[in-house]
Amino acid sequence: MSARDRTRIDEFLPIYDVSACYEIRIHAPPSIVYQCLLRSDFNDLWLVRLLMTIRTGKRQRQNRVFRDLTERLQGTGFVMLVEVPGDELVLGVAGQFWRPDGGRCLDLTSDEFAGFSRSGYAKAAWNFKLRAESPESTFLSTETRINCLGSAAFWRFRLYWTLVGPFSGLMRKAILKQVKTEAESKANSHRPAELK
Repeated sequence: MSARDRTRIDEFLPIYDVSACYEIRIHAPPSIVYQCLLRSDFNDLWLVRLLMTIRTGKRQRQNRVFRDLTERLQGTGFVMLVEVPGDELVLGVAGQFWRPDGGRCLDLTSDEFAGFSRSGYAKAAWNFKLRAESPESTFLSTETRINCLGSAAFWRFRLYWTLVGPFSGLMRKAILKQVKTEAESKANSHRPAELK
């Protein structure tokens, strides 16, 4: 593996049972893509709200007040594991994801994530990685890795993932598309008129 292929998600979850990766090309420089990624509220996507409503049984509403990513993570069980501006960010969460409420460990800190090993649970790392194709084009990828802690957790998660995995993929593709739309719009508004 070359240095270019290494990602920081490897530092937090090098061993995993399940992974899913998606990528999109965005016609905007990495700096704009990263800025749009941080500002994107995934709950703005109707697909995300619909799937979360089905999962929890509670209607998910669109956020009306802008909050940055760190503020939006508070109280969700997700923690920021690492953020390298313009390059990669990695989120972590632990829980019993197969439960209707997700069974998330709401008190987990970023410092505790790597060592978390509670049997009967699973932990997941989710990254967004940027790779410049040119000064005006960026590949944005996302990878989700899940490590099941114990055989009971493994089999429960596998059954859950069989049902939920395809929808999780749809959500992640929608998130990448949302960032692409916003970044390309922003990049286009910054280009000189003769280049548009």
